[in-house]
Amino acid sequence: MCQSKSNLKHCWNKGVPATLAFSFSLLVFLSMASVTAAEDDEGVLRERRGISPAHYLFKIEGFSLFSKNGLDKISSKTFKAGEYKWKILLFPKGNNRGKGDYVSIYLMMEITTNIPVGKDINAFFKFFLFDQFRGEYLTVQGSARRFDWVKNEWGFDKFIRLIDFEQPTNGFLVNDTSFFGVEVFVTESSRLGECLSISEVPNISGFPNISGKYEWVINQFSKLGEECFSNVFIVGGHKWKLHLYPQGYSNYKGFSLSLFLVSVDSQSPMSDHKVKAEFTLTLKNKFSGNYAKNRTTIWFGAPTQRHGWRSFIKLKDLQDRAKGFLAKDSCVIEAEVTVVCETSQKMLNC
Repeated sequence: MCQSKSNLKHCWNKGVPATLAFSFSLLVFLSMASVTAAEDDEGVLRERRGISPAHYLFKIEGFSLFSKNGLDKISSKTFKAGEYKWKILLFPKGNNRGKGDYVSIYLMMEITTNIPVGKDINAFFKFFLFDQFRGEYLTVQGSARRFDWVKNEWGFDKFIRLIDFEQPTNGFLVNDTSFFGVEVFVTESSRLGECLSISEVPNISGFPNISGKYEWVINQFSKLGEECFSNVFIVGGHKWKLHLYPQGYSNYKGFSLSLFLVSVDSQSPMSDHKVKAEFTLTLKNKFSGNYAKNRTTIWFGAPTQRHGWRSFIKLKDLQDRAKGFLAKDSCVIEAEVTVVCETSQKMLNC
């Protein structure tokens, strides 16, 4: 059966009603349009829109004459989009997988000396084909592609089937003239990056200050305020201090002494550094070897800037003179800290 308007009269003379021939042509167009309204099997999005391409329109007159005269590849002039220069490459009779059955189209970035070797340009691009009868565009878009010195052109081997492109009622090729277009949206690779690493700290000679002890002598204990801090001390290259609540903290206030180890480095709001430490806090007994002692291992870093015990020792035991924790209103607290491992983060030059 004949499929074009030019053959309507011929079809009628063969006994085929002209309305039926035209209906068949319309059916061919609608079947193609239904395919172009969504993603195909290769993840290429095909749809229609009325708005012209934002960056470049490429009109081709005498389309069939190019292939007829041995010009299998057509190139547009250079245009600029996203601060870079581009060209449209068109193969009227197809290229690679589309050769012979499709029109193939590609976007080529002109590589210039101002683009450093190794720099990649990522871009989303959308090709357009104008339907001259309906005043709208068939658009074809794939995923983002990386343009660089190694590969500077991307596109579609199977942009549109030749049979659909040349079908007169589809409006893509009218009077041997067609209109192609493209939009290019560049995403610069001026991205930020970071390197996160973790390292274990070997507990061997040659690595000084991995473990250390600090002794805090507190005089006039009864005159201490609600909370107090020791001086800062350094173990494993990290700053630490003790945080004491003489009469207890939170729901243990009035019942127990509360004691914590604080990672001073983690208190900075800009710090992403983390350190894992094993530590022991000891309240020494001045009369015997019966110490109040607690031990744990934990990661320090935002938001865990300190760790310890809200109920380190009951106040009644602390104040019992016979137990020897307080002597002449003074006490001694010892912190033993061992750095186990740590993380570090640094920015990368991308």
